[in-house]
Amino acid sequence: MKNTILSLLGLFIFISSAGAEHHGDSVGKLSFISSAKMQLDEIKANDIRFSTAELEGLSNVNSSTYGPIPVGTVFAFNCAASSLEKDGQSTVYGFCRVKDKDNDEFSIENTRVGRLGVPGTGNSVMRGISGKYANLMGVCKFTPTYLINDGVFISVAYDCDMKH
Repeated sequence: MKNTILSLLGLFIFISSAGAEHHGDSVGKLSFISSAKMQLDEIKANDIRFSTAELEGLSNVNSSTYGPIPVGTVFAFNCAASSLEKDGQSTVYGFCRVKDKDNDEFSIENTRVGRLGVPGTGNSVMRGISGKYANLMGVCKFTPTYLINDGVFISVAYDCDMKH
């Protein structure tokens, strides 16, 4: 039994360090701003609020030391997001598909405590899908800013640490 536990512990440490090695080395920094008009819908019943959003817009890279994505790169994106407010807790989840002018793609998965339409900083993971971004991996902090004026508009600032 003791040998089995030690073997499993050793395997866990090996797998954990291998996974960390695979996406652990920093290969540059990347900052960009994404802006879009947001279609926001909500359902509220008693103390539960569920919100969904659809976004389609553009991103512009304003700072980069990550070679595959230089300053000035423009992306088109579409996203779906939701938030659930229940029992005094609220979380946001968003998923975006991002393309450049060559139709090379990556995804961004956003999570944070809070509610759609209300500012708050969160965490993101970027993952390559195709073309020059097939092996892309990044971890980011993001901060949304909302403007409610003849619709709901959102601007999101991303600061990312790109990994290999």
